[in-house]
Amino acid sequence: MREISTIPIEAQKVDKRAISPRYAVIAASEIAFVFNQSISASVNVTIEIFVAIPRIMCIIFEMRYRSTKSAKVFRGQVLTPERLAARLAESITVPGGDWLELGVGSGRLLEACVASHAIDRYVAIELDHRLAAKCVTLGPTELHFANVLHPDALDAVLGDRRFSCTVGNPPFGVGAVSKAAQARLKALYPQVTQINAWARFDLYFLLESLARLKRPGEAAFIVAAPIVQDPALATFRQTLIDSASEIECHELPADTFDKRAEVQSFLLIARFGQTRGANVTLGRLVGTDFEQTVSRRVSRNEAIHRMDLAHHEFQDFTRALARRTGFTTLEELGARIVRGSRSRHQFEDLGIAHFHTSDFPQTRGEIAFGAEPLGAFQTAEAGNILVPRVGTRCIDRAAFVAKGRRAFTEAVYRVVVPQQTRVSVFDWISSEEGKAWRRSAAHGSCAKHLTVSSLMAMPVPA
Repeated sequence: MREISTIPIEAQKVDKRAISPRYAVIAASEIAFVFNQSISASVNVTIEIFVAIPRIMCIIFEMRYRSTKSAKVFRGQVLTPERLAARLAESITVPGGDWLELGVGSGRLLEACVASHAIDRYVAIELDHRLAAKCVTLGPTELHFANVLHPDALDAVLGDRRFSCTVGNPPFGVGAVSKAAQARLKALYPQVTQINAWARFDLYFLLESLARLKRPGEAAFIVAAPIVQDPALATFRQTLIDSASEIECHELPADTFDKRAEVQSFLLIARFGQTRGANVTLGRLVGTDFEQTVSRRVSRNEAIHRMDLAHHEFQDFTRALARRTGFTTLEELGARIVRGSRSRHQFEDLGIAHFHTSDFPQTRGEIAFGAEPLGAFQTAEAGNILVPRVGTRCIDRAAFVAKGRRAFTEAVYRVVVPQQTRVSVFDWISSEEGKAWRRSAAHGSCAKHLTVSSLMAMPVPA
């Protein structure tokens, strides 16, 4: 994963700051939350969205103008683990021919591919001269220094050449691109949704690579979660499935690229042969050797909707729970779910006692607050259930407010259910199955989070 590996020169002249993937995810979560809460909760949709606009805009501007610390960070130069590079190379069935990699970096994929295949020529494109210096020594390499996001520069290097195989670990994240790049992206993917001059870098690299692939041919990429999950990219998945003969999509360990920062990514393989309408297989790779532990075949429509195995496993889990006698959903039970209205830092600045995700007990239990004064913020009171909204490591925790009241942060949900069901609902939410369901329902490329709509759909005892 390389968050931003190539940045258009035009963008650098205007603004030398880049978007942190962390803040991109947060912004997306905020926007999704607004709409989910408006639909699922008993609130006025127009008012809810209108009130939330300032918060969304603040987050967008914060991520837009957050400076990176160095050129290396700016370009997102995070190396592909050697074993993952080997695993990608091993998955390719093309025996030889000419291969292409856009954004070769230091040559981890190049080295793995030339070691395992009789490649005639490996054409590598990179912007950073220093990073790609060693690539010229690795096999039959044809190295060019060019910005992938500059269509004219890339055409000058590649012309109309086509390749037997394309591989890559494209940059993750979004950022500003030139008008020429916007036009090129629109030409490659007419259904793309663009906001001003912003674009998804991984999608751009992927489309550009696929456009230069021969038929028959093969492609293998490490991609970010939105490529396989985002509803806005369903038309991309549909086009890919309908043009390929076989597709594999394998979930990678969340800590593949950094043990300290979890980012969900996937190994996506597409084979193009004589037939169209791909057979789609979803799998999961685990451990430092990226061994496959499970796989399943899914239908065309299922794959268009989502191409991550965890989602389909979650759907199976949910349907199995829903079939249990006496089960309903939180929504059908009449639950009301509200998110806190302030951040932890805002409460700290105001000097107001608050409940945050770090305050959840590690084991199931009750919590007690004092009789704290009410204010212009959401407050948890006796009889309420609190669950985390966000946090990969704490998403399955829960707390029951036994007495008192206290403000709670925007990272926490307050769940209110009819009095006669409070105990049974909390017992279920805190059970091993309830925790497993919440872990599976949580999504996000980085920090996992639950939406109001997904939590409202949680099967619970009636």
